[in-house]
Amino acid sequence: MRDPRLRISATILLSAGAFISTPGAILALLWWLLFTPRLKAVPSPRVLLGVVLMITITALVSEVTGGLGLEYLVRMLPILLIAAWAYSDRQESELLDVSVWLMGKRIGFDIGLTAEMGLQSLQLVGNDLAQVRQAMAIKGIPFTVRSVVPVAMNIVVNQLRRTEEAAKLLTVRGYTAGGEINPRFETTGQDIFLTSIALLTFFTSFLAF
Repeated sequence: MRDPRLRISATILLSAGAFISTPGAILALLWWLLFTPRLKAVPSPRVLLGVVLMITITALVSEVTGGLGLEYLVRMLPILLIAAWAYSDRQESELLDVSVWLMGKRIGFDIGLTAEMGLQSLQLVGNDLAQVRQAMAIKGIPFTVRSVVPVAMNIVVNQLRRTEEAAKLLTVRGYTAGGEINPRFETTGQDIFLTSIALLTFFTSFLAF
């Protein structure tokens, strides 16, 4: 989808539909299967599969102990897959563009800039984790449960340092609030069609609920 406004709208509609009811979750999963590159577009299939495994284990434990584990699994999987697709399909600065288009050049710019910096931080955290695991493999240190805490602390410290440097850079450049940007969007017929199907999925899920 080329228009980030419609892609974000479709993501919200599908996620809400999957959360509201089980039929909505099934329809959202079908949407993901039919209209996305599926796992080919996921930035890190190994990480995604790890999260899916964690959700599956949680659902099984809940089901065994008398909870609604199966229903939880059916709803969470489409939400996770659609979020992975939306993240992999996004373009740089599109959240800033959409935010300015929606809320103006002051509040919208601030919110969009914060969102873009947050996504950039996620990418840096992923890079840090990959480098730590590579260094541990070179040294012959196994990545175990005990190593999770020191690795996490190291990543958090690095991220705090980067955040401080980014804040200082914005201050030096004179940033206070708002900004000037003129977003442009390209809307295709496919974008409108896919968003319409997502909207229909949401309403069907709401009616089923």
